[in-house]
Amino acid sequence: MKSNHCQEDLQASDAGLMPVPTLITHRAMTATDDINRQARQIALQSMPPVLLQQNDAIQYRSKGHLLIIGPEDQSRLAAAQVKGLSSITLLALGDISSQEDEHLERAMASAPDAPCLYLPLISLDGWLGEFTLLLKAPDGQEFNPAEPLIRQQGFDLVLDLTPQGVIEQELTPPGYYHIAPDSTHLHEALDELSGMVGEFEKPQYIQVNHDICAHSTRGKIGCTRCLDVCPADAISHHNETFDHDYQIEINTHLCHGAGSCATACPTGALSFMTPAPATHLEHLRRLLDNYHAAGGEGAVLLIHSEIAAPDMNTLPGQILPIALEEAAGIGAELWLSLLAQGATLVAIQVDSDTPPSLRTLLQKETALVGQLLRALGHPAARISLVEADTLTAQLPELIDQLSHWQNLPASETFAYSGKRQTLNEALDRLYQQGQGSDDPVSLPVGSPYGQVLINESACTLCMSCVAVCPTQALRGGTAEQPQLAFMEGDCVQCGLCERSCPEQVITLEPRFLPATGDRCEVSVLKQEDPFHCVSCGKAFATSSTITHIMKKLEAHPYFQGDAVKRLQMCEDCRVKDSYRELVMDPEAQLRL
Repeated sequence: MKSNHCQEDLQASDAGLMPVPTLITHRAMTATDDINRQARQIALQSMPPVLLQQNDAIQYRSKGHLLIIGPEDQSRLAAAQVKGLSSITLLALGDISSQEDEHLERAMASAPDAPCLYLPLISLDGWLGEFTLLLKAPDGQEFNPAEPLIRQQGFDLVLDLTPQGVIEQELTPPGYYHIAPDSTHLHEALDELSGMVGEFEKPQYIQVNHDICAHSTRGKIGCTRCLDVCPADAISHHNETFDHDYQIEINTHLCHGAGSCATACPTGALSFMTPAPATHLEHLRRLLDNYHAAGGEGAVLLIHSEIAAPDMNTLPGQILPIALEEAAGIGAELWLSLLAQGATLVAIQVDSDTPPSLRTLLQKETALVGQLLRALGHPAARISLVEADTLTAQLPELIDQLSHWQNLPASETFAYSGKRQTLNEALDRLYQQGQGSDDPVSLPVGSPYGQVLINESACTLCMSCVAVCPTQALRGGTAEQPQLAFMEGDCVQCGLCERSCPEQVITLEPRFLPATGDRCEVSVLKQEDPFHCVSCGKAFATSSTITHIMKKLEAHPYFQGDAVKRLQMCEDCRVKDSYRELVMDPEAQLRL
């Protein structure tokens, strides 16, 4: 029988037919894909929606005053098609598109009552209901035309028909429409503008926890990741604070919820309000669990923007779509947590409409996480960036490439406990699943992982670095046991310690330690015996600190003669000694 089957297979192959074993394999694969599709449908249908609470919704109000910027002929033709607005003002910017008489006559007869401004543009900024336009008056002064024309400080809506656009952000403000005059989408924009009167709202997407922000402290600037990646230019910093340190601020009216700032932030200081990261992780874990419980295998999570949903009928059944405001809405700590939960692959989809800054961020983040995965003994491809145009080819290739990593048992579930702690927990689980090396891996400069190095002989244990560390990666000891300790797993390489060190003995080394025991255990960088007060015997500093201070103040008149002993006293004894001197010699304070 065995020989006959082999002969039949050979004959079938010669005849151009599919051999029996291949048929069986194909049928098995088809059956598996059908089961996966059913499991996907069950999992998606069983998931409750992520509710967006509107308690902190951002309000906009439009009275319907529209500003159209562009060549006058195109602006007038567009203005004639907008209905139901309170006013339309034109700003002539750019050359007339056609000099033909018929075209010009038709254009100039359109919107004859709309005032047209011919002054040079200085600036335009704002958002729905509050666009401020500044022009250059003939006398050279700034001029706001909204005040005399519509009796309010700004315009409510802007239609920009210039080729490049006056507002250059990748994600432009609500109420601003940049459309080419010959675009097929112009009529859609004009119809939408006609209804833009009234009150509107959107969620307040992002919140800032300044307590763990690594941007600035004590006059020093550290991390600037969020400032570097926002495609809407909604993030800025200011020093109008109590201590005049710079502080990150989000213009909630400009924020689109793209999530690049939250993804780039290494400490979790910037995070989504709705849904919160903990809620999002729980939601996605439940999706994976429901898929596996329904018999699905080899789960692949495909993260995409809401406006670029893939055609699931063309993709394998094991792919679970995750729609976000933008594909950069979740970052490394959630990606890796989902791998630990049993996902084979987390794919992040980008497309032609993805803002360039978001694409660049995702390229850097996935490349960096790929280095971490390789160090943990996993393929870097388990976190991959995929293109919408080639999705149907890319995803099956990745699934085939990662076939040995399908259906791994999920690790024990861990709670979301802040961005950095959650990231470390996920890395620990993946380290246990992989076969990585325990040796450190060098990372590119600017990576939010690494160690702090000190020149031990020059360090005085002044603890300036501990005072500025936003994550407590650097830790001090006690008065009885002065020391500088460090936990690498918490270090985000913000550089605040390096810039704040008065002795300039600190340097940073970006790297990654795969082993949990090395990365998440506290090591002592320097330790000294305590210095005891020469008056009361209390431990209050280190010998190197006192020696350093005495050398710096050796010429100070307040510490001459016997008074030098004050530098060797604790704070209480130093004050008492000063008062004793003043009692004996009241004029001593005049000689300081």
